[in-house]
Amino acid sequence: TDFTKHTIPLEDIRGAGPGKDGIPPLDRPTFVSVERANRWMENQNPVIALELNSDVRAYPLQILNWHEIVNDILGGTPVTITFCPLCNSAVAFDRTLDGVVYDFGVTGNLYNSNLVMWDRQTQSWWQQITGEAIVGELAGKRLTFIPAPIVAWANFMDSNPQGLVLSLDTGFDRNYASSPYNGYDRLDRPPTNFAGDYD
Repeated sequence: TDFTKHTIPLEDIRGAGPGKDGIPPLDRPTFVSVERANRWMENQNPVIALELNSDVRAYPLQILNWHEIVNDILGGTPVTITFCPLCNSAVAFDRTLDGVVYDFGVTGNLYNSNLVMWDRQTQSWWQQITGEAIVGELAGKRLTFIPAPIVAWANFMDSNPQGLVLSLDTGFDRNYASSPYNGYDRLDRPPTNFAGDYD
C-alpha cells in the first residue's frame, strides 16, 4: 500500500483487531434455492437483496456478519457485496473500475467505525460506506453503487421465489447462528475498539 497517497489523515484510521483478511471475504460464493434456504432461515432474518440483469440473489446478514465482503458475479457483472456490522451498512458495488476488475478484502481497520476494505490488485484501501479509495495508488477513485436494500427474508422469499441465496457452505468453520459482535451496542461497554469473536 502506498501510504504517501491518502485523502484522509492516516491517524484517523484505527486498527480493529484482526489483521488483513483476518475476517475472510467470500471469493467463491455458492448459492442454494429459496426453498432450500428456507429450511434454516427465519422469516424476520435480514438479507441484502441484489438484482442485476434479471439475476436476483439474497445475502443473509448472519453470514455477512462473519465475512463482511462477498466478491461475486451477478448477471454477468463483477460485483462486491459488503456489510459493516458495526454501523449496519450494506453496500454493493460494481467492482470494475476503468476497465479493471478488482477483488476486495477486509483490512482489519476502521475509519469512523466503518469497514475499511482493500483491493488485491493495488492494495489501496477503501471506505465501505462511500466506496472511495482513501489510501494508496487509487486514492480519490470511487466505485459505482448498486442498489442493495436490507429486507426481511420473508419479503425476499415472497417476491423472488426463483432467486438464489448465499449458502452456509462457505468453506469456513463459523457458527452462523450467532454473531461475533454480541454486546457491541451495550450502553455499559467501554468506548474502545471492538474486534469481535473471530478466534
